[in-house]
Amino acid sequence: MKEILDEVLNRIVPSKEEEQKLMEIIKEIEDKINEKIPSDAICMLVGSVAKGTYLRHSLDIDFFVLFPAKYKKDEMANITISIGKEILDEWTVQFAEHPYIRGFYKGYQVDIVPCYKVRDAKEKISAVDRTPFHTEYIIKNLKEEMKNEVRLLKQFLKGIGCYGAEAKIEGFSGYLAELLILKYETFLNVLKESQKWRGKVIISLNGIDKEFEEDFVFVDPVDPSRNVAAALSKEKLKFFIFAAGEFMKNPKITFFFPNKPPSLDEKTLRKKLENFIGICFKKPNIVDDILYPQLKKAAASLENLLKQNDFKVVKKAWYANDEAFVALQLEEKNLPEIKVHIGPPLHEKRHVEAFLKRWKNNEMAVGEPFVKDGRMMVKIKRKYVNASNLIKDCLAEINLGKNLNEIKNEMKICNGEYLIKFKDYWDEYFCEKYPWER
Repeated sequence: MKEILDEVLNRIVPSKEEEQKLMEIIKEIEDKINEKIPSDAICMLVGSVAKGTYLRHSLDIDFFVLFPAKYKKDEMANITISIGKEILDEWTVQFAEHPYIRGFYKGYQVDIVPCYKVRDAKEKISAVDRTPFHTEYIIKNLKEEMKNEVRLLKQFLKGIGCYGAEAKIEGFSGYLAELLILKYETFLNVLKESQKWRGKVIISLNGIDKEFEEDFVFVDPVDPSRNVAAALSKEKLKFFIFAAGEFMKNPKITFFFPNKPPSLDEKTLRKKLENFIGICFKKPNIVDDILYPQLKKAAASLENLLKQNDFKVVKKAWYANDEAFVALQLEEKNLPEIKVHIGPPLHEKRHVEAFLKRWKNNEMAVGEPFVKDGRMMVKIKRKYVNASNLIKDCLAEINLGKNLNEIKNEMKICNGEYLIKFKDYWDEYFCEKYPWER
């Protein structure tokens, strides 16, 4: 165990030279931002770089510009974005609760985000206003020897696919990982404690002052009304607990650095995607945290539509890169033209009369209603026998989510043959081995 953890740390802890270079870059960016922001605003380094818990090959430099409450949201955004455009290369404007700018500075990815300067996290005007308090809390309370414990936990979470609170992953945030180490002190202690997490679990550093809906709660020490683990899905929590148990039984470095899933050859992939159908479109210019809940919603809406028309859905999938898709695997993409519609039992006279009235001489009926096994029945023509035609005709009527609804006319119906192009996604999707067993 010790050899494995030492090897992991050797790969994820930045060297003194890397750290020094990073600090020089941060100072340069900070100076440039400070030159340009209004005199009543403050520039602050936040996130894992500020806290000293970042991973060597996975670092983003996050600067927040804190404005007094007199500024309007769009005013703050405009100032921040214009500063970012002057400082950063290959910048893009990202859209979350309010716009911010992301770009590169001498090869490092940098976010510059506007927020409000408030006295207390409870007084927040927007969700991001808490972030500076989170950074200050960890800097003040996390002991030096705990920083590498956080790194081990973060890399373990990355290795098993549970790192990141964003909607795409629904896993553990970096802040949650830091709080778990503050609570339990070491990476291995967190794994051991996780084996006790059953039913309703509430973890706190400073006590609890409200009821929480979620089953797994870590009370935010800077805002006790908030559950830091609110974005963590039940599936990801369950998988972490399982992986933690497996690691303690049989520690391997592949828990931290898994091998890629085996690459499926085209013939195998074509066969696996044979009964998939869905929609493909250019990814809209919104952040993943807004996009992914809509992809999930779109998958559910398409599933309802297909089920209402007798198609059986086996699996759902969604993904976004430059292009996005929502796809469903069906038992069959084509159904028989005629189906037996089951009516009421014979003793329910009123319902039988209504059934006969509706289906006798109905143009959708094939032949007359009949009795079988003590019930009324009738053979009817299906309106849709082909899943592709159904989606094509009904896409305009179903709710895919605000931003996706706006681009319906740019969407195309796609089948397995088209979906093959997202090969890396499918290699992962169809891999039946746990990440550490590959």
